[in-house]
Amino acid sequence: LRRRMTHGIQVSAWYSLSESLSTTGNSGDELDITNIQNAADPFSDVQFGPARRSDARHRATISAVIQLPYGFQVSPIWRYRSALPVNVVEGVDLNVDDVNNDIPLRAYAFDGVGNAPKDIGECTAINCGRGASLSQVNLRVSKSFAIGAGMRVEAIGEVFNLFNAKNPSGFGPFTNFQDKRLVINADGTTSPNATFLQPTTYAGDFQEPEQRVGQIGFRIIF
Repeated sequence: LRRRMTHGIQVSAWYSLSESLSTTGNSGDELDITNIQNAADPFSDVQFGPARRSDARHRATISAVIQLPYGFQVSPIWRYRSALPVNVVEGVDLNVDDVNNDIPLRAYAFDGVGNAPKDIGECTAINCGRGASLSQVNLRVSKSFAIGAGMRVEAIGEVFNLFNAKNPSGFGPFTNFQDKRLVINADGTTSPNATFLQPTTYAGDFQEPEQRVGQIGFRIIF
């Protein structure tokens, strides 16, 4: 949707509702046996689950160009992506095939840093867990100044991730021992798994969106 410039305001909005499924858990055409639950039946219903890198139900972007008095122009942009799937395995070889990658009975989703994961129902297919959503607001402010001889200088200020959203990421694979979110200690006892469905990366880390950062630039127009 786009509202053309009227009274000094232009707005664009984009939204998609989507689903991405895969028999290997990936979002590309690649050979990966990590999530194969049963080698004798590699195309079963349990094998056909969300693709880890692309199955975001909701994606949205809203941007605007706003003309202000004294020649200032403000351009905000907001983008959002709902949580991506997480590979959660039981940590026990449930189907006794000598491969310890079986999915758990229950599915869980990230529910905040340091919080216990949220039970979201039965786990019926690979990648049944969910991580965190992503959102970010960027802002650009500019103003041009005449310098004579038909030339102008445009001053530009930009801030990325204006509200410094943490955007937790780096989920999975995570082990969920017998649906009790436990880990097995060296002496055979169990204890709560403090890292279960907790993020390992945040905004500003490698291959992640920015932490809040700003920059100033100038452009000569002639």
